[in-house]
Amino acid sequence: MNRMYRAGGRTTALPLIIIAGLFLSLSAFLLIRSATWGAEHALADRQAIQLHDELKARFENQSVLLRALSGPLAGPAPVTEASFAAAVEPLLPLYPNLRAVAWARRIAERDVPLLERAIRSAGHTSFSVRGIEGVEVRDQGTVGMAADRFVNVLAEPRSAAGLIGLDMADLPGHRDLLVRSCAANRVVATDGELLGAELGANSVLLYLPVYSREVDPDNDRVGGRIACDVLTGFLWTSFDIGQLLRDAVRRVGLTVGDAYLLEPPARTDAEAPRLLAAEGAIDRPGELSHPPNHPLTVDQLTGAAAAHAIVRDIAFGGRVWRLYVLPDATRLFSVEDRLAGTMLIGGLLLTAGVAAYVLREARTKRLLRIEARARAAMARALRESEERFRLALRYSKVTLFSQDRDLRHLWVYCPQSDLRPEQMIGRTDADLFPAEEATRMSTIKRSVMEGGTGTRCELELTYGGKRRVLDLSVEPMRDETGAVAGVICAAIDMTEAVEIRDALSRAHAEAERANDAKSRFLAAASHDLRQPFQAMSLFHHILMTKLDDPQQVEVANKLGEALTAGNALLSTLLDTSALEVGNVKPRVTEFDIQDILARLSVEIGDQAIDRGLRLRTVPCSARVQSDPILLERMVRNLLVNALRYTTEGRILLGCRRRSDASGGLRLSIEVWDTGPGIAEAEMTAIFEDFYRCGTEQRDSGRGLGLGLSIVRRMSQMLDHPVTVRSRVGHGTVFAVSVPLVEHRCQCSVAAD
Repeated sequence: MNRMYRAGGRTTALPLIIIAGLFLSLSAFLLIRSATWGAEHALADRQAIQLHDELKARFENQSVLLRALSGPLAGPAPVTEASFAAAVEPLLPLYPNLRAVAWARRIAERDVPLLERAIRSAGHTSFSVRGIEGVEVRDQGTVGMAADRFVNVLAEPRSAAGLIGLDMADLPGHRDLLVRSCAANRVVATDGELLGAELGANSVLLYLPVYSREVDPDNDRVGGRIACDVLTGFLWTSFDIGQLLRDAVRRVGLTVGDAYLLEPPARTDAEAPRLLAAEGAIDRPGELSHPPNHPLTVDQLTGAAAAHAIVRDIAFGGRVWRLYVLPDATRLFSVEDRLAGTMLIGGLLLTAGVAAYVLREARTKRLLRIEARARAAMARALRESEERFRLALRYSKVTLFSQDRDLRHLWVYCPQSDLRPEQMIGRTDADLFPAEEATRMSTIKRSVMEGGTGTRCELELTYGGKRRVLDLSVEPMRDETGAVAGVICAAIDMTEAVEIRDALSRAHAEAERANDAKSRFLAAASHDLRQPFQAMSLFHHILMTKLDDPQQVEVANKLGEALTAGNALLSTLLDTSALEVGNVKPRVTEFDIQDILARLSVEIGDQAIDRGLRLRTVPCSARVQSDPILLERMVRNLLVNALRYTTEGRILLGCRRRSDASGGLRLSIEVWDTGPGIAEAEMTAIFEDFYRCGTEQRDSGRGLGLGLSIVRRMSQMLDHPVTVRSRVGHGTVFAVSVPLVEHRCQCSVAAD
């Protein structure tokens, strides 16, 4: 390169270097940006599929609800308003988007006065069979099912009481829909636009036919007419499809863009599709509402924007809903382009550095000559200090030796008695060691001489019939001119340490494989293990609705208790496995601690009353920074533990403000109980897996001893220290320390 400068090639070399650097930098930027766009599109498609499956599952859940409630209605025993409410009310919290559940009883036209008198005598003095105001009434000359009425006689919740007395068959298009549902014995869906005043906007109705006996229309020669003859009515439900989409988006964790749910027209020549609901991407965990970031109309969705949207059809109950997922527009030089931008900037800087190096290389040559003279003087000084160095190493365990370019030993220092220097001087590795080992050592040393850079490695060899493991360091040895004249090496005998290390490594690897196999099996089988319990719980609920004999009911109740206990034990075991595998990832956010305290007060309070205890919760207005789901599970486990071991007295849940060692503010969430207490010797053991304190004195049939071990794992995951204080015979207090968000926390604390 110096010759090129002297020949006048400087003007052509620099432009070539700059052009090549710019070309490579821009190419790397475009390649990485293309890969980023592909990953973003794959993520959007995957989340669209997940959202479609979640919506389809939630539609199916509505059908499961109807079939679960249809059992008593098909039986011979009459269903009263109280029994209907008792069956529906426990299920309402499980369906937050549910607006109404009603029983539309089939009544012949001639029996309408009898029905009105019966309902009025039951307490509904203003009951009357009616249709929707302003809607044309059907032809009274029809016969059969087309002439019958389907009158709502039962409705839940109480806010839906205005639906009682309404003839659902008088709604436009509903009678034909009910006839098809009866003949096919299938759930059908329709919109509830005409019932907007009673049910709200964007309501969807699901109808389930209920027969007086079991029918199979597919094998009926008369095409479903016999099935309709034994029809007793329709059990129907109404739900908010907007809330359904919002819950599905929050469940999936949509982050790529906006989601829209449209209802296509029934005919191709009909009006445009109707927009039912829209939901935006989740920006922050914990938000309850996510409006679209870029709201679009129906015309925009079905127009130019449709080319960029991911479209999925959801077919259910004879209707089709169309899901649009519109990913956010990708911007050039966005946050996702950090790597591509870094590569571009790095390439430009590297190009500039190379150009600067080329310009400075000529001036560096003069400095190299000065450095060569300095190295010659340093070599003389090193030779003078060799004897002093030999004296310093006389009592060490390090073997030192140097070799020339032919790898003949020039100088050897060895503190071991079986390696005699006089037997090694002037000989090569091939003369002292087996051929294979000599070749391996020669390769390492020659690579150091050729590259001029030292190396360090662990080497196994045989000398004098003994196996040795050496920690070998090889450095180039230079002469007065700076040229590599050989190598200088240092070797430390590590034979005993390596044997111990290998034995420990094998034992540790075996233990890790066994533990990982167990954890992966439990984590992978989580869904398959939970599903049978869920199915048994559903069948148990249906069985309870069909039993009248008190002895049978008692046996069924004990079966339900066994299922609940088994499900709880399995869930605890699977949660522990998920924490060990690392499937649980905390999502830290800011929230009010009172939200958790209120839910736990209601949930655990009822259980405490059943056991003859009293749960007292002290309100708190503090805001904390944590994962709300994991923190609630920690506090719930502590409350359940206190409830299990406390036989009389009370349980207290409250908060205190504390200061940590660094001066920061933290909130101590404390659970007090009046149980038997914990001995000092068991304070550490209670957080271990499968440890149950004093099982010979307490109910050992409830729990595997994993509650506090799960609390310990979550505490380590969230960095929320857990402390425990106890007095035997007086009670125990567990405290969880959580970071505070606000500087001032006005929270009430129990007096004692």
